Amino acid sequence: MFKLYPLVFIPVLSIIYYTTFHMMSQTTDAEYGYKWSIIILIAVQFAILWALAQFWIHKMLKRRKQLNLKLFIVGVLGIVIANNLIYFLVKGIAIKFFDPRFEIINGFVLLLSTVEGFLKGILIISMLFSLHFFKRWRTENEENQRLKQNELELENRALKSQLNPHFLFNNLNTLSVLITQDQYIANEFLKEMSDMYRYILKTTDVEIVPLEDELKFAQNYGNLLKKRFGKDFNFNVEINNLNFVLPPISLHLLLENVVKHNRIDADYPMNLLIKQSGNTLICKNTVNLKNMVDSTEKGLKILADQYRYLSNKEINVQNENGLFIVTLPLLTVK
Repeated sequence: MFKLYPLVFIPVLSIIYYTTFHMMSQTTDAEYGYKWSIIILIAVQFAILWALAQFWIHKMLKRRKQLNLKLFIVGVLGIVIANNLIYFLVKGIAIKFFDPRFEIINGFVLLLSTVEGFLKGILIISMLFSLHFFKRWRTENEENQRLKQNELELENRALKSQLNPHFLFNNLNTLSVLITQDQYIANEFLKEMSDMYRYILKTTDVEIVPLEDELKFAQNYGNLLKKRFGKDFNFNVEINNLNFVLPPISLHLLLENVVKHNRIDADYPMNLLIKQSGNTLICKNTVNLKNMVDSTEKGLKILADQYRYLSNKEINVQNENGLFIVTLPLLTVK
């Protein structure tokens, strides 16, 4: 892309340069018209000076020189010399062929050519320095973005590595309780747990999963909990649009928290609702906290960190009026 810039800069610069001097000449008695042929000659001269300056800057950068004020001045002076050489070379050839009576060089013309070269030098070197600094900024910015993305991916992998033992720890606790209560349900839970763990392994290398898959996964777990708690566990899902995605195991984490932290029996039935509201998913349950819970307190933190990684969106957690409410933003595939 940067190679195309001279094709724009040089013609525009030539037109502005010539137009400026042409307008200044209108304040005198000169009656020269606006000549595109002169603009073409100026553009050719600018192109030669640009190429020479670009070649010099490239050499300086290969020698690991820093583009600073000193090199800027050297570059401008170099263009002054190159401009004078080109001007007097072309003028000498033109005079030789068209009118040998004119002198090729004199003090006044040399001064004017030097001043003109100085102006061209400032314009060209300023543009080339600006392009270099812009390219370097863009390269560094892209590298920073790449490093940031790599860092976020590593963080997300670390979160998922925490998720597996978290899942296993919570469900083994549930399984140990079921074994003492009902061996048949415990056996069913173990089969369901193996399917759930298979789902977790399947989604280890993915960042998002379809909402539909998450709901099936959560409903399977919900059905298992219904077998365990019977009519004391009421689980309902109200979804009207499945065209969204979520971080893997999001809903399962919420269901785990409900069972882990709350007492569920005939005296304290659990009412759990997962409901869609616009671009959010609301998980709402009644609160009947157990007296003592062996908790790692990582579930919601892992989920919140995954959302920050994926979308910079925050989950919302509320605990009021006997209800625990977690609101998850529904994500879309970009």
